[in-house]
Amino acid sequence: MKKLSMFVLALIAGVLTSVAQWGNNAGESVAIYTGESNETEMAVAPNGNTWVYLQAPTNDGKGTLGVYLQLLDSAGNKLLGEQPLLISAHPTRSWTTCNTYLFVDRDGNAIVAVHDIRNAPETQYLSYHIYKISQEGEYLWGEDGLALEGTEAFPMNSHMSMAQMDDNSYVFTWNSLKDNDNLYEIKMQRITPEGEMLWNIADLRITDPENKISYTWPTVVDAGMNQAIIIFFKGSSYDMYARKIDFDGSSVWSEDTRLYRAGWPGNMPAWSLINVEPSGDGGALVAWNDDRYLTGMATYMTYVKGNGEIGFAAGVDGQKLSYGDYLGANAVCKYDPHTDSFLAVWREAYSAVMFRTMAQRLSKDGELLWGEEGLELHPFTNHQYGYFSIQTAPNEEAAFFYMHNQTTFSNTDAGVTLVNTVDPTLRRDFIFTDTVNISEKAGLISSNLHNNSYWTVLWEDDYIGNEATIHVHRLNTDLTLGSRTDGAVEAVKNNNTTFSVVTDMVQGNTLFAVNTPVATQATLAIYDMRGALVATPFDGMVDAGKQYIEWNANVPAGVYVATFTTENGVETAKLLVK
Repeated sequence: MKKLSMFVLALIAGVLTSVAQWGNNAGESVAIYTGESNETEMAVAPNGNTWVYLQAPTNDGKGTLGVYLQLLDSAGNKLLGEQPLLISAHPTRSWTTCNTYLFVDRDGNAIVAVHDIRNAPETQYLSYHIYKISQEGEYLWGEDGLALEGTEAFPMNSHMSMAQMDDNSYVFTWNSLKDNDNLYEIKMQRITPEGEMLWNIADLRITDPENKISYTWPTVVDAGMNQAIIIFFKGSSYDMYARKIDFDGSSVWSEDTRLYRAGWPGNMPAWSLINVEPSGDGGALVAWNDDRYLTGMATYMTYVKGNGEIGFAAGVDGQKLSYGDYLGANAVCKYDPHTDSFLAVWREAYSAVMFRTMAQRLSKDGELLWGEEGLELHPFTNHQYGYFSIQTAPNEEAAFFYMHNQTTFSNTDAGVTLVNTVDPTLRRDFIFTDTVNISEKAGLISSNLHNNSYWTVLWEDDYIGNEATIHVHRLNTDLTLGSRTDGAVEAVKNNNTTFSVVTDMVQGNTLFAVNTPVATQATLAIYDMRGALVATPFDGMVDAGKQYIEWNANVPAGVYVATFTTENGVETAKLLVK
């Protein structure tokens, strides 16, 4: 065992000397890509690694937009190479439509929707192909992805939305325009983790060609128990409905639930006005703004329960979020697990020249818990707020992310306001892009809270050579940036092929994934940073194939090294117990 301990100590020394890619101030973010780009999305895997999706020119001389991915570990190291990995470079149209392009599953894989004209380049009709990319950059569903509708293509399809069910299968919903009569229908597909398509799309459409009614802008959320809820719009007046679907795609409720009886002027695109989120109890939340009385925009929310009932007393009118004398827009909603209630944030305008940020907490029956006019997060100023998002935070707080144009549009900041949801008078503010560089910024995205300790934030900034650059940084819950400075060592990428830690920053139990080609004698051992053995979670025969070993990390906080020893040698993984 002495020889193995010396090996472990050597590994520890290498880990401690590794340098994180992002630093501890706003000017030390990770630059993902510099240059012209289109859509950008971000999502964090369960192990803390961050996926970034972007569309950018491929320099093929034809103006083709390529689909690229990058993966960062919790220290900011780029895991797919210095430049983003090119996933697909098929010809596209010169403009994009509203889609969700990136989803990260429970195993940390990226599910990517690629939207191009590869099936019909002569007509430039569109089709979707779905890719599943592992954290090692492997194409798990083939290098060409899965064609959702085979070789078919359509004059228009848009608004791709994705969710994962309890059995780890994936549900996809999207819009399609089959003919040139502007009649849209909603399509659905469910795919197993292995890439098998389970549903016949032709049988599972939301459509009404006989009455020439369009169904548009679907958004799907997981409802638990292998079911999902789809929020969508019906007709040219944009009535809003919800449908719950079962594992076979059939409707669970006897009829669709009408959530709002319309009122948007016809020139207001619904996809730009709504935000849909899971309600935390098998239902769905929707926030939006409309000008139903043609007197100016106002913000609203509604809540559909898992049984199809509308939870708010306001019914199909939706609960108005603020009763001040100002115009509301850009409403965003979120379930708050601390209080089992709902949160919202939006922007208000006074005479179209003064703007402020407002928030509200609502009970599950729609009661306004932060007063009728809501909670003012940022007072009126003559510069706009936008790019709102809400994330959970520790200690009964909620994190409200935003961007704010300062003196001119050429000087923009991104920040977060942390509010105690029980006592909203307690709050903390932090501008995490504050540097000596005055620059235009846009496109702020925030991740969910990881390991109860940090969020990942992404934005576009032009301070490097006056070119737009996609930046990513780590924002800790103590409102510091970058790798923690309290002596903790962040996780680095495992290059192991047969052994890895599923959760590399641990509170309580963690899982180790093992994948051996044949059955073999194996030992899983845990060592502290001195090389002392602290636990042996497994010692015996493991079967061939992928399986998991659980360890109850009942040890002092700190960095530990796990070794997995078989007849073929020793593989290691590092984890941080908090």
